[in-house]
Amino acid sequence: MTLRELLDDATARLEAAGIESARTDAEWMAACVLGERRSTMLADPDREIEPSPAGSFGAMLARRARREPLAYIVGTVSFRGLELEVGPGTLVPRPETEVTAARAIERTRARGPRPTVVDVGTGCGAIALSIGAEVPEARIFATESSGAARGWALRNLARTGLRCTLLPGDLLSPLHPALGNGVDIVVSNPPYVSDGEWKTLMPEVCRYEPKEAVVGGPTGMEVIDALVNQSRMWLAPGGWLVLEVAPSQTRDVTTLLLSKDYDAVTVTRDLAGRERVVEARWGLR
Repeated sequence: MTLRELLDDATARLEAAGIESARTDAEWMAACVLGERRSTMLADPDREIEPSPAGSFGAMLARRARREPLAYIVGTVSFRGLELEVGPGTLVPRPETEVTAARAIERTRARGPRPTVVDVGTGCGAIALSIGAEVPEARIFATESSGAARGWALRNLARTGLRCTLLPGDLLSPLHPALGNGVDIVVSNPPYVSDGEWKTLMPEVCRYEPKEAVVGGPTGMEVIDALVNQSRMWLAPGGWLVLEVAPSQTRDVTTLLLSKDYDAVTVTRDLAGRERVVEARWGLR
């Protein structure tokens, strides 16, 4: 079988499973099996594929047809130029979270020579490590309550060699009291989906990704509310809280922040044009 035939057959199977990105997903899995860059592989579509890689590809294809996330299957995801390991037990970083990281990076750079940043609920470490890569002078802490997710974050700390202190625990509770009123940036992609929405999400999410990283409570606002309140004890005057939220929540989150004495609230749209990131300054009212 040629590469072209392999990809054509895989694309048809994935389309039948309801996957919109069928061709692209098939190409990524083939590149993983062949150990090549996708662009290099596609330059020779008529090459013959040996039985061994074809068999490995078939196993991957079956997993993807069951709607397992592509990132779990190939084992890595690209995030702001970093190649991060992901797998069961951690949320797969999305393109919209790159926007969240970009806003946190900009705020971090504006906070002086050695800013302190806390990434709350770091998952595989995507936001924390991207800040570490792009603002190397920053002092970065990352909290995570899930042991499985911390395992992936530790892998990525070792993989990238970037500096970050990973702390086990929920929200901001793992921080040392000495950091009180001294944190420049608190950033988070918290769980913000409501209980009722969970089963309506794509199969890749509700069948495979950790529910606790996605669902924020009965309304979806519960974790956000707790984080807004806790951050007031840790942020330095003029420090920033940067939150990724659902587009439908930006107005409610803005109202909540203003009611808790934050100011300078701004909303940034994601790559699809949806309101996604809410930022607010603490302590200058």
